[in-house]
Amino acid sequence: MEQHPRRQELIRLTTPMTWLGTRGARREGFDALGYAIDMVATAARQAGGLLTAPGLSLGGSAVPLDGDTHWLEAADPVEQEVLCNLLRRHSPLLIAMAGRGSFVRGGRRDRIGSRWLADSHEHLAARFLASVTERHLYRVQAELRRRDGISHLDRMDVAPVMGNGSVLVRCLDAQTSLAETRAHVLLLSALALRARSMVKEGRREGPVSQRLLEENRARAISDGLRAGMAEDKRPRERERERERDRDRGRREHQVRDAPPDERKIPARQAVRALLDDLVPEFSRLDATPEEILPLLCLVELPGGQPLRAQDLLTRSAGNGQALPEAVRTALTDSRPGGPLLDAVLAEYPGSGQLMLNVWREALESGLSLRARRDHDRPPARSGSRPDQRRRGRAGDRRGRPAGPSKGGKQQ
Repeated sequence: MEQHPRRQELIRLTTPMTWLGTRGARREGFDALGYAIDMVATAARQAGGLLTAPGLSLGGSAVPLDGDTHWLEAADPVEQEVLCNLLRRHSPLLIAMAGRGSFVRGGRRDRIGSRWLADSHEHLAARFLASVTERHLYRVQAELRRRDGISHLDRMDVAPVMGNGSVLVRCLDAQTSLAETRAHVLLLSALALRARSMVKEGRREGPVSQRLLEENRARAISDGLRAGMAEDKRPRERERERERDRDRGRREHQVRDAPPDERKIPARQAVRALLDDLVPEFSRLDATPEEILPLLCLVELPGGQPLRAQDLLTRSAGNGQALPEAVRTALTDSRPGGPLLDAVLAEYPGSGQLMLNVWREALESGLSLRARRDHDRPPARSGSRPDQRRRGRAGDRRGRPAGPSKGGKQQ
């Protein structure tokens, strides 16, 4: 436990590098963290104070917002590079999922995506890393100094830690419940497993347009899950355009610098697709739907409105309940889901339990939604009538069978 170096109102608790790849390890780790926070709350009360979280107000003005810092250990420099670039590509979605506004007594809070990042002067969008060698990282530092006047890699949202092979993630807002922090740990761990699988398969994470990334990042900071995320063109579409441009005699550098497609998708849809895509990694981590419930409540609840732990505190303040006790419960409850699980089952007794059951089946199968659809699709029966469109392509326009090819035999 230490006092924040720049904000004296905040106290930071830092855990050592801990293995959280199993359900039992996470239970032990977060039980210990919840116990430590409860001791801090007891000591604060004995000294005449109260425990609160960044961005919350118990006495008229909100405590300055801050962020949760995560370190992920990589096995080798190649995995460190792939993990940095993978997290960089998903950093706007990470900001949209974890971002929140400040909250003051009376139930009022910001509708901004991330008040902390919006007011911060020490955060930079992550850069693509072609390598994590010292020589290349010095070049990245020089580019940061030239463009932004800052030469520290640890000011980026995602950065490699030189010397120990870990990856620093510092774009997630500080949460108001232990359950949300647990869900974010699982999300980052799943992305780390994805990076490790990519390295084993000999694949690397390709570059994403820096302009596109910074625009999506700004949208996530401003609007959160309400933002529209711009998508780059698919690789095949870009390749077709390159071929057409070459045929027209255009220069190659003009093709490479062509602006990306501005087609946008809702941030909630992109988050839902990311969670579904990471089902195999969640399954390998032995995750339960209760553990990732704070992520599911952003995209899966009926009515299309996300539910966060901060929303429960807003209701406690509006109903006249003891807000300090609600804050302490949220920050010390180490159960998977925490108070958010109780609220979901109480407000959505049918659909909430159905959501948990659907995700429990998916995590047990270890297959994403698309893979489950392909797995459950009935195979074509032998002797069944062929598809009319396929038969039309094989024969003439009327769908008649094609004649024997040149040099072949009629069957």
